[in-house]
Amino acid sequence: MLTVVGLDGAHWELLKPWIREGHLPNIGKIVKHGVWGDMESCLPPVTFPNWKCYSTGKNPGKIGIFWWENIDFRKRRIYHPFSRKFENPEIWDYLSSSGKKVGVIGVPGTYPPKKVNGFMIAGGPDVEEQGFTFPKELEKIIKERYGWKNRPQSSFSVSEERNIEEIQDIIDTQFKVAKALAKEYQLDFLQITSFHINSMHHFLWDDEKTRECWEIIDCHIGDFMREDGNLMLISDHGSNEIETVFNINTWLEKNGYLKTRRSGLGASKLLFRAGVTHERLNKLIDMFKLRRLVKKIPTNFVERIPSSSEGVKKKTSMINWEETKAISSGQGPLYLNAANQQEKEKLAQELKRKLESLVDPQTEEKIIEKVYSKEEVYDGKYLDEAPDLIIDQAKGVHITGGVGNKNVFSHSKKWRAENKKWGLFAAHGPDFKSGIEIRNTSILDMAPTILHMFGIPIPRGMDGRALNEIFHQKSAIAQRKVVYGKSDEKEKIKMRIRELKRSGRI
Repeated sequence: MLTVVGLDGAHWELLKPWIREGHLPNIGKIVKHGVWGDMESCLPPVTFPNWKCYSTGKNPGKIGIFWWENIDFRKRRIYHPFSRKFENPEIWDYLSSSGKKVGVIGVPGTYPPKKVNGFMIAGGPDVEEQGFTFPKELEKIIKERYGWKNRPQSSFSVSEERNIEEIQDIIDTQFKVAKALAKEYQLDFLQITSFHINSMHHFLWDDEKTRECWEIIDCHIGDFMREDGNLMLISDHGSNEIETVFNINTWLEKNGYLKTRRSGLGASKLLFRAGVTHERLNKLIDMFKLRRLVKKIPTNFVERIPSSSEGVKKKTSMINWEETKAISSGQGPLYLNAANQQEKEKLAQELKRKLESLVDPQTEEKIIEKVYSKEEVYDGKYLDEAPDLIIDQAKGVHITGGVGNKNVFSHSKKWRAENKKWGLFAAHGPDFKSGIEIRNTSILDMAPTILHMFGIPIPRGMDGRALNEIFHQKSAIAQRKVVYGKSDEKEKIKMRIRELKRSGRI
């Protein structure tokens, strides 16, 4: 069996000191006796789209999801195309079609769960508390037998201690269920992803409580290592401690690139001055169990509620779309508005030059490592919808996407750590080399590598490559020729037929 453990936001920067101190002995053994190294994620380095980049082997330009929001100047909207989550075949689709038994647990972007040859327990921030398993009856089993929960009932703003305990319990339960179901279903492939560990990184970074969560993970990884199979650890992106917060839309507004509607912002500022913020409302909602009632509140009101640290996140109604030349999402995607392509290119070069020269006025350190054009980062059918510029934020910098913040630079009042593009990769087992550090590895390489391990042709639509160099020479995998298929169009057709059958339309 191949077991892939997904660790949202994990990186060696956080783990290496704990490995040296002996807190994570099993991960330490993987580094010493396996293959390990940094792994580059797709920009921006965010949960969505990077878990989809992992599972499909495709860059965001082929997936059509570039962050938690896409911005459309032509239609004057900010939206998220959730329907595209299942447009491209994923690792477990190819394995299922080849007759392999698969189990998938906790991967962000898998809700609602799809039919596989085995089981799927959907995960991520968008998963609901019902209808999250395939087969359907598995939901009742894991709730009754293991007390399964998809997310903590409290938040850090309500009770840090209670939230941490719930996160630890969720992580522990996920692994217990994974090990039990792997035996019950006699799996060939198991994917378990811990999404909630990244909440610990964001809010507490290298705190002792974060380490305790990692000790739970390390203990379960030890159990997988004792099984007769191969094990891989991967992350969708890394993390690093926040030193500077760059409110990019405030900078754009102060420099004349972004125009806001004063009426909308005025309402938000009044709410902020009255102490009404997302954080405080969430605290009251959790305290009095009012989640169902909140769904009935008009969207245009919710959009005007500010965040205590990032201004107005729900910014659709705040933008003066006619006069705005540029607007950014958080963590780097930047969308431009110009009369023609020539003007847009001129605007892009101007912004690139200014942004790359920005420094923190207090530390005099760079704010932005580099600004890329979308053609340098993406390709595929959704390239036209992609952000025009993509920012690779410098180490220690958190770029917010809110509108209405007073200051260009500030300190983080909420998070201690931010995402970075370098995540981690590690592998251990009978087919992998021992004690080897690898370089030039991308999250896009994971799907081709896994398919190659199972002898399945790699669709030519994938952007990554099979990492044949990680397998020791006597391994059958290393001796096997890497085979590429013609395309993944046939698999797409098969998936569509399965969806139509499941919905009763054929």
